[in-house]
Amino acid sequence: MTEFKRGLSKDLTKALNDLALEHGKNWWKEVLANKKLLLAVRGGYLNAYSQGQSIFKVGPGLNDGNPVVSIHYKYLLEPSRPGKEYISFTGKSFVVEPRDVICTNYKTDKTLDRLIDAASYYASEEKKGVHAIALQNKTVVDLEVAFTETGEVGEDARERRIDLAALHKDGEGKAKLVFYEAKRADDPRLRARSNSEAEVVKQMESYDKFLHTSASHLARAYKDVCATLVKLCSSNLRSLDPIIGEVGAETRTLSVDQVARLLVFGFDQDQKFGELFMRHIETLQRCLAGRVVAKGNPASFDLLSDYVRFPPSAPAA
Repeated sequence: MTEFKRGLSKDLTKALNDLALEHGKNWWKEVLANKKLLLAVRGGYLNAYSQGQSIFKVGPGLNDGNPVVSIHYKYLLEPSRPGKEYISFTGKSFVVEPRDVICTNYKTDKTLDRLIDAASYYASEEKKGVHAIALQNKTVVDLEVAFTETGEVGEDARERRIDLAALHKDGEGKAKLVFYEAKRADDPRLRARSNSEAEVVKQMESYDKFLHTSASHLARAYKDVCATLVKLCSSNLRSLDPIIGEVGAETRTLSVDQVARLLVFGFDQDQKFGELFMRHIETLQRCLAGRVVAKGNPASFDLLSDYVRFPPSAPAA
């Protein structure tokens, strides 16, 4: 069974907090203050998400303990060079100044916004929708969740990766961690073919099985996630929903809802009331025992209001 580890080292946490308290502007203060960015705590590092894309990773330095940021070069490319789209080739070299085509220095009030804008060029509509759901729901504590030891998403984790994890109050002094898979309405995996179930049904069942066998490990890991987020946001540059602080401080006991939920989005009014679309949704509701929530606009999901215990008439296992 995988032992989940989530959180940052004391040295990395201190280094980031020192940056947050530093006089003047810096990259980390801008990250904390930016409302378009979502932070995901992994095992020893952070991912920063925009438009559902992990645009950079923050980890510990090798020697001095200062944070090191890793970023895919595609987010650093200059978005446009009007009149200079073509680069001359001499037969031996390309005539170009590197700084003209790729960002080589961080500039406050400019570079971070550019990285966020760049993410929209590479993000799928589904990823953008997931990000919209997470931004709208302040109790979301993780996204693009890989059920691996550190949270690293790799080829072997593709079958066990779910889109969102959110906290819900579960009575006095308790909280429930709920996992959500989100898909666009045009995803063929939502539709049954001939006499077989829709692919998403098996996917959800595999999540349920995993949540059942790993619930205690997940609860401990996400308590650490909440505690880490509280420490990182102690400078008040980023606000957190109170339930995150309560779970982190262990004034609310965290348990895991062992039944994943399915969110379907990306359809218009005509589709919503169309016979074919409704037939697909009704089939999914029947196969997944009522744990499907469908809304055209992803930003209209309210996970606290939409949350229904499973089965609906009884507490979750």
